[in-house]
Order: sequence, then structure tokens, then C-alpha cells
Amino acid sequence: MNPVLLTLLMPGLLMTAPATPSSSDLPTLARLPLEQRRAHVKALSREALAELFAATSARTLLEAGKASAAQLGTYETRVVKRERVSGELHKPQTIQLAVRQSPRALRLEVLSGPAKGRKVIYDSSVKKNELRVREAGVLGIAGAVWIDMNGGLARGDTNHPITDFSFTSILGMLEDCFAKGESVGGYARKDEGFDAAGRYCITFNAPAGGQHLYATRARICVEPVLALPVVLEIDDARGPLERFDFSDVQPFSKADFSPSSL
Repeated sequence: MNPVLLTLLMPGLLMTAPATPSSSDLPTLARLPLEQRRAHVKALSREALAELFAATSARTLLEAGKASAAQLGTYETRVVKRERVSGELHKPQTIQLAVRQSPRALRLEVLSGPAKGRKVIYDSSVKKNELRVREAGVLGIAGAVWIDMNGGLARGDTNHPITDFSFTSILGMLEDCFAKGESVGGYARKDEGFDAAGRYCITFNAPAGGQHLYATRARICVEPVLALPVVLEIDDARGPLERFDFSDVQPFSKADFSPSSL
């Protein structure tokens, strides 16, 4: 038996399990505080960690992600995104993003790419269906303005409302995608293993009857400590639709979500 052990800390109890753990261990691990999780993942060999992910179903993988997201609380991250909107594949944008999970609030700033300098705040406790936006340069002379979060101004360069950029929403979209895929035979899964950045990557391909689905191909890469899908590549029947790459995900208690801060 592989001598490396997976240790799962529970309140008042230390438990050990074989280094080839069952798929149910990933949600258990994801519920631990972040630093404990980091220590346990570090103690695993790369081979044991790969076996853990390979043994975990898509449903259980998403369950682990939800548990991890709940542990994060308010967090910040940097994301590089590229989307095809209204038939046009837009250039990549790099965005600094902060998310408060409850009550739902997001703050973002476009650091590079189209709309560089744009700042946006959404706070569901202030206005449920509106964003506070301040553009850079000449467009920002008038100051920050309120716009409909689902209107043409807000959705000109994205397929999604701002709330979809939180991990809880991303996990919900993937969950819905896989559930709809089940009705036409289920996605075919191919485990790629770890990429150069140490993220575990899996590609899911829709069955022949799934050309109508949101994703005919979904490639996700999960950061082992976070148990979150930090890379998403979504193709539909027409080809590449969306690419998201999250990095530097950190708990962040000092984010200011007040619309007046723009």
C-alpha cells in the first residue's frame, strides 16, 4: 500500500485514510479551513491526488466546489476572460474581481484589454437589478452611472450578468449543464491530469444528441487546494464560446462594495 496518508481533521479528532481515497473524501476535504486543506493536499503525492480526482464524479466534484466556496466567504481574484458575443469573438480582458457572497455583491475593474479602466459595482442590498459603472478616460467624465444589469450596455461584451462571475454561480451553471446532458445520454469524460500550473484538468464532451446544449465541450481545471474550477473552456455547436482563467484567489475582507466608492 502506498505509505502516503490523507489526514482529515475533524473537530477534536484526527482521522487517517489510505493515500488512494474514495471520491467522497474530496467534499470532506473541501469543508476544512483553507490552511488545513493546504497542509493535507501538500502531504499527498501527485499520484494519490490524481487518483482522488479521477475517482470523483462530476456531481461530487461540484459538491466539493460548493463546500469550498462557502469556506471562502468574501474573496478576490484575477480573471482573464474571452467570450464570443453576438457572433463576435472579443479580445481577452484581464479583470480584478472581488465577490461578497451574502448579501451578493461584486466589484470589478478591467485591468487590460477592451474597456480597460472600467470599474463596476453590484450590490444586491442596494439595487437588485442595476450596476454602478464608471468608464475610463473621456467616457468617465460624467462620473459613475446606474445601468440595467441585463441591458445592452451591461451585456455588450459578455454573455452573462455580473453575478455569474462568482464561483457559486459558475458551479450552478456547470451543474445545470451536466444535468441537461444526462437527458441525452450524458457527457463523455476524459481526465487529462495535472497541467503545468498544477491544476487537475478534465474535458467533457456532449453526446451526439447534445448539439443544442450550452456546452458541447466543457474543459475545466480544478485547483486542488481550493477544489474550485479555476479554468473553464466552453465550446458550443459553433465552436469556442467562452474562456475564463482565474488566479490568485484569496479571502478578502476589505473590499468596498458601496456604489459611492466609484
